[in-house]
Amino acid sequence: MKRLIVNADDFGLSPEVNAGITRAHRDGILRSASLMVAEPAARAAPERARDNPELDVGLHAVVCRGRSMLDGSRLGAAVGASGEFIESPVAAGMRYFFDRSLRAAMTDELRAQVERHLELVGYLNHIDGHLNFHVHPLFADILVNLAVEYKVPCIRLPRERVMTTLRLRRDNATRKLVESAIFRTLSRRTRRMMTERGLTSTDALFGLHQSGNLSEDYVVGVIDRIRDGTTELYFHPAADIGGTPPTPAAQLEVEILTSPRVHNAIVRNGIELITFADLAKDKLAA
Repeated sequence: MKRLIVNADDFGLSPEVNAGITRAHRDGILRSASLMVAEPAARAAPERARDNPELDVGLHAVVCRGRSMLDGSRLGAAVGASGEFIESPVAAGMRYFFDRSLRAAMTDELRAQVERHLELVGYLNHIDGHLNFHVHPLFADILVNLAVEYKVPCIRLPRERVMTTLRLRRDNATRKLVESAIFRTLSRRTRRMMTERGLTSTDALFGLHQSGNLSEDYVVGVIDRIRDGTTELYFHPAADIGGTPPTPAAQLEVEILTSPRVHNAIVRNGIELITFADLAKDKLAA
């Protein structure tokens, strides 16, 4: 059986992102979203989700290029004076890897994000990370422990079949291959810890290597190549609602998610759309 979780990251980042996710859910194939709990539109996002109770909302953990929950004085070199995390993923990754004095503070930060999510949403079935930082060695350890403590059954593993992606889109091939090697190694380590602690993930994932550069043809091509088991396909949609226009790529993702052609590809391939809540139920029943 082929099952697909269509997820949108960055819920709560802005009114435009919230609007794009809502439209993609109501009018399209989107079934899950991941919430950034400290961003400006974070409180409005769960209100939209409550109006759309079939939208499963997980946590998009933020430790880079976003806002912190805790006071900046407690996080030291991880944040600037404005309370925002380091902007550069490379610089952040290196600092977190080598400065282990940050571990206690970042544990408190991520705990605060989990608790804020539960306060806003009321449940938590899955955790992933902004820029997929959740599989960084420091944060994988912390988040696996928090997932067990708060009974969160699912964590994203960003390991994409890179050769499938390259057959569909050959642009930036070197970057994709390097990215694949890094995230497969990190995901392998994270998966071992998850298995030992009884946590689960999807069998496959797409959305990593082509992020920010999707097309309808590419998404249909991915859907046509989905294998048996459960796959996550994730997006970053946003809609123009008259304020600051989102990027054209983000607006296009809304169109892709609501495209009849994309929907027909799912039907044609006999794919069942599910959520992380469904995956959690399967785990309990096993």
